[in-house]
Amino acid sequence: MELNVNVKSVSGKKNKIVTIPVSYSRKEMTVRELIEETVLFCVNSYNNRRENGELLRALLPQEIADKAALGKISFGTIYGEKDADLKKATDDAIEAFSDGVAAIFADDKRLESLDEELKLTEIQSLTFVKLVMLAGRMW
Repeated sequence: MELNVNVKSVSGKKNKIVTIPVSYSRKEMTVRELIEETVLFCVNSYNNRRENGELLRALLPQEIADKAALGKISFGTIYGEKDADLKKATDDAIEAFSDGVAAIFADDKRLESLDEELKLTEIQSLTFVKLVMLAGRMW
């Protein structure tokens, strides 16, 4: 089953959300299994990009401007020599969800528990949000 997963664009100027299709093995699963399958997809995608690389390509003027606004103009090449560790990435994602540092929304409903049962549909979209803790003083 293929679902749409919402991801924030890398552009700093535009608060744009892009949608990427992610394949899941079944329609009914728990939130824990959803996280595990999503992390598996992301780790495999990263490792494939790292192994295969990308042919050097020219950046468009808008891409240069967007990357400059973020503070680094690059071609998106992955220079790391190690593959992503699936077990560590999965454990970190589950811990982030459990600690409330990350939230998952299925359409407009926030998922609350790792053991919560989901029935996924083709028209459903998933949104993963990394929450930022705000700290500091106002004098």
